[in-house]
Parts: sequence; structure tokens; C-alpha cells
Amino acid sequence: MARGLILGLNQYTHSAAACLLDSNGTLLFAGEKERLTRKKHDGGDVAVLVEHALDSVGASLDDVALVVANNHLFRIDRFHRTLKWDTALFSYQESYVSPYNMLLGVKRLELSHHMAHAWSVLPCAPFDEGVVVVMDGMGSTLHEMRMPGVDYYSELDLEEAPGFQSAPEQLEQDGVSDQAFGWREGETAFTFKGTDLKRVFKRWIAEPTPALLHNYGFENMESLGAVYSRAASHIFGDWNTCGKVMGLAPWAPSWAKDLKRKPVMTGPLETLQVDRARLRDEPAPNAWSDGANHSGYARFAADVQSDLEDVVLDYLQRLREQTGAKNLAFCGGVALNSTLNGRIHREAGFEQVFIPPYPGDQGLAVGCAQFGLQYLKDQSGLANGEQVTSATSNKESAVQMPYSGHEYSAADIDDAINEYGPWLEEADIQELPLLEVVADALADNQVVAWCSDRSEFGPRALGNRSILADPRDGENIRRINSAIKKREAFRPFAPTVLAEQAEAWFDRVSPSPYMSLTVPVRADKAAQIPAVVHVDGSARIQTLERDAHPRYYALIEAFAERTGVPMVLNTSFNIKGEPIVETPREAAWSFLRSELDLLVLGPRLFRRRELPDPLTGDLIPRAIQNFSAEVVSDSEGETMSVRLMTRGETFDIDQLELGLLEAADGTSTLGEIVEFFQAEWDVEHGAVINKIDSLFNRCLISISSNT
Repeated sequence: MARGLILGLNQYTHSAAACLLDSNGTLLFAGEKERLTRKKHDGGDVAVLVEHALDSVGASLDDVALVVANNHLFRIDRFHRTLKWDTALFSYQESYVSPYNMLLGVKRLELSHHMAHAWSVLPCAPFDEGVVVVMDGMGSTLHEMRMPGVDYYSELDLEEAPGFQSAPEQLEQDGVSDQAFGWREGETAFTFKGTDLKRVFKRWIAEPTPALLHNYGFENMESLGAVYSRAASHIFGDWNTCGKVMGLAPWAPSWAKDLKRKPVMTGPLETLQVDRARLRDEPAPNAWSDGANHSGYARFAADVQSDLEDVVLDYLQRLREQTGAKNLAFCGGVALNSTLNGRIHREAGFEQVFIPPYPGDQGLAVGCAQFGLQYLKDQSGLANGEQVTSATSNKESAVQMPYSGHEYSAADIDDAINEYGPWLEEADIQELPLLEVVADALADNQVVAWCSDRSEFGPRALGNRSILADPRDGENIRRINSAIKKREAFRPFAPTVLAEQAEAWFDRVSPSPYMSLTVPVRADKAAQIPAVVHVDGSARIQTLERDAHPRYYALIEAFAERTGVPMVLNTSFNIKGEPIVETPREAAWSFLRSELDLLVLGPRLFRRRELPDPLTGDLIPRAIQNFSAEVVSDSEGETMSVRLMTRGETFDIDQLELGLLEAADGTSTLGEIVEFFQAEWDVEHGAVINKIDSLFNRCLISISSNT
């Protein structure tokens, strides 16, 4: 008998995601495609993700009763009509017509973009009435929201609250629509009581350039998120690096002392003015590698950050006065800006502010699933009062906890160790003292990679896929940015602090369980925790309650007993350009590619295995299995480059290293291999040993005893 599962999807766009609820509204799974494909912000079809989600909960396609999906680029219902034909002509890969992507035979609904964002917080906010504000780069088009369609739902069907305002006010008037190719959602506000949404505000943004331009012409749009992303594209060459812009902005006072502030956006929001000339003429686009540009970039970042804060705070304060709302739920990509979020908590005047752990587009999958749950309740004939009660009762089980990925088994850890065991050494401990051992290591200034239990849903690592370090050593900023995460040196790190002690270390603290808020560090405490204090004296905090994550809490508590500091540095377990690690195998591989000291995999603890010293002749080198090599030679047959492919990775090696890999088949000792290359290749003993060392450190050769 089918289990009546509800599947929510963010489909065919960036940050593809899936959420599974059971018929009672319990969250069974939430995850992102990028964690499986290892391509950051991966989008497109969701076949591999849906199959993974169903496997994670022991279900099949037959158990899915309802699918609710969102895509802000185009209407899915119309896209599916020609998808089989388009795929046959190789316009799309075969996975697009997989049963796990098409989900044929399952009842399907579709939501407009900002409606899906609103529903992602509606049933799980810790209050039952207030306002929901959605701010992002771009939402659905007005044209597609107006299109008729079977089972398509948008906010245009909702009741308008008193004082509803749309900007521009009359899009259908002559001359207004002629100014753009089309209009998209920019910012939206709703009032809500229970699950009853009403429209309060909508700002439409023009599409001033054709969608065939770079990234659908996104950089030319004028939503708050789009302008901010334009700065990210200009500085870092990637529209989805807004977090870097936020981290760069506080450096302006020291890096750009002689450059004056110049607004990029000027409010109020309803009639937002954007300095397009500055955006066009800002010097040195996508040239971060030249340090001479850093001062100008810092000024640009600081200007756009300051403008964002000014415009949003002004609007929210007026929205609160207009509606009389005491509570705010804030979502959309702009709600990832923790500096803005901190000011909203402190200055917007709401009694409670809720920001989910997934405010970006991955959260749309949750919103779609939650809408589907309410749809089924409505179909069953529940009264509105019963809907409100049901939504409230599901708050705790639905999405308050962000640890909703696949649960990996001891066998999965064993598989990772079987693959990477030659380069890992397991510490001989039991589960009980693991936290004590790790707390000792952290207090001794070792950096620990932690991969345990179900992964977090959303962009922040909150204790299950984290890199942890001692916040007392400021040198950890350089070490982790450079040698471990391999990213820009200016980027700050966040502390996870025991919630009841947060106010002793940070100023004007609000609960921040999902690392959503930046707050000032108390002046008398900053010198004690320099590794988690940004250049402006702030920190993006995660406040941790014991009940939220008992194991992580106990680790920090043990660290505090040793150091007197009730927090650890916490950053996501990944290397630059990669998503957060998902599986034990990926955790082991990332650990071995960086300069981390310890690796926690579930209840087990590992160190990097050291290369035997000295490398004696009776040791046996063994190359990894299943590698292929591509050799490029010049016209005279001289090798120009060698590229090795294995484990889904690519390595640039030289001809000698390739020869050593081919010779290290497990039948010859190191002494025999060295003797061969000395005689046949005219290579000195030391050169061969150095190459063996290099191959070992890249996990391409293992070393074992001849006994």
C-alpha cells in the first residue's frame, strides 16, 4: 500500500533540491543535488536526487502521492509537454526523461517562485501570525503567473490585504510594458495567520535585456538580490558568491581609505533607484587575481552592502508600522546576508524574526512540499481552523531541525576506509571518550574535520559536516583559509557558541541556531577569540542549545572545560569550489587533500598515515587501481604534459611519476624500482624517492611492508 509521500522539488534551475514529507507532515528527507554530483549549485533535472531521496527513506516511486515543483525560469507544465521530443533530439540528457525526474502518473502541482519561498517558512516559523518577506534575485515572470494552467498556483489568486501596493502600480498601462522584455518578481510581502496568506506588497522588476544574454540577463535586473549579485559577478566572476562580497565589505575602511562612498542603490524600495552607470563603468571586472584591484573592490562591496541594509531596514520598519505585525519571517536569497539579518533583529522593531536554515532556492523544495501537504488537507475537507492547528502541531517535526540528509551506515564508513585506508591511520578509541579526545585535540590547536550523522540541509555546516578549530589562535584564519579550504585570505570564520553563554561574549545577541546573524563581539572578549572576529569586530554566530544537537553541545562543553572558552570555530567541511562533503568517502578524500589534523567519521577517529621514514628498499609501493593517463607530446615525441584521471579527479603529473605508477604493481620492492629507474631512465635515487613521496601525498601510491 502506498505511503502517501509528498515530494517537493526545486527543478530545472540552480540549487536543485528535493524534500519528502509523509502524510502527517513529518520531514523525512531534504537534500540538494550538488551534494551528489559534487557541482556547486547544480541544477537541471532531479532524477539522481529523487532516487537518492526515496532510497534514503526506504520508499519507491509508487509511494509518492503528490509532487509539487517550482522553477523560476519557465513553467514546468509547458516544458514537460515537449521534453520527450527535445531529449530525443539531444537537447537534454537522458536523465531528463527518467521516471525519477518526470514522475509520470503522480498528481503534480506547480507553484510560483515567491509563493514557494513563503511556504518554506509558513508552517515552521515559531509563531502563527505575522508577515513573510521574500527578497531575492529574480522570481517568476508576471507573464507566466498570468498564464492559465492546470494545477498552477501563484499569489495572483490570493486576497489582497488592506493597503496592498504593487510597484509599478499598473503594468498593463500603455508604455509601462514597452520599457522591458518582461517583468519578474523582485520583492514580496505577505501577511499570514496560520496558513492563510494575503498579499501586502509586490515589486516587479523589469527584464531590460533579452534572456539569451549571460545568465538570462540577470546582471541587468534591478531587484535587491540582482544588484548585489552584479557586484559579486564584477569582483569574483560568479553571481553566486554574494557571501564573499559580504565578507569583503568590512575591509573597505582599511583597504580603501582614500576612496569615497558612492551609493549604488537609493531607496525607498518601492521606487528603488540603481546607479546603472556605476555598474557599467566600475573598473576591472573579474580581475581579483590582480591585488591592485582589491581596494576598489572593497569600496564597491562596502557600498552595495550599506545600500542593501539601508533600503531593507527602511522598508521593514514601514511594513511593521503599516501592518501592525509583531513577527517577521524572512526568506529568499537576500536572507543569506547575515550582516543584514543581524541589523534586522536589532533594529527593525519586530518582537520575533525567523530565518530558516535554507533561505535560498534550495528551500523552495520545502515550500513546495509544505504547500502540497496543505493542499491534501484541503482536499480532505478540513476546516480552516483545523488547518491552522495542524500546521502548528507540525512545526517541531517539519523543518526546525536542519539535519535531514541521508543517514550513512557503519558499512558506508567501512567502504570509505577500504578505499582510503592506506593513507589513513585509525585512533584506537571507543565511542565514549571520542569527544574527550577531540576536545583535547582542539585545545591543543589541532584542526578537526567532523562528518557524522545526517548532513545539514542548506548552505551552512551546523555541526555534522564541519571543520572545527580553536578560536583562540588568530593564525587559524590564515591556516584554514590557505592550507585547508584553499580560499581567499580575507574571509572570516564563524563561532558555534553555547547558547546560554553567548551574551557574555557577544553584544545584542539574538538566537541564531542556523548561523544566520552577524553580531558585534564584546570589546573585552575579542582578544581572546581572534580567529572568529572579523576585521570590523563582528562575528556570524551559531547559538547552540543542548537539545538541538546534544553531541555537538557536549564537545563544545568539553572544550570549554579545558580552555574557559564556550565556543569553537566552525566552518563548512569542503574545499574551495566544492559543495559541503556528503558521504564518508568524500569526507575522507577531502581530509587527505588538505592539511587537516584529525578526521571524525561517525564514532571513529582518523589521522593521516605518515610516509615510512626512511623509505627503505624492502617496502612495496602499490599504485591505485583503475587510473588512465593522457600524454601530450610535441612533434619530436618529447612529452609536454601528462594528465592522470582517477576517482573522478584529474591530476597533472610528469613522465617519471607516470612511469612509477606503472611500475608500482605490488610485485616489486622500492629498491628494485629505484634500481630499474637508475639503470633504464638514468634517474638518481633521490629523485625517485621524492616522486614516490609526492605520489603518496596525493594518495596515488600506497606503501606497505614486504613482510
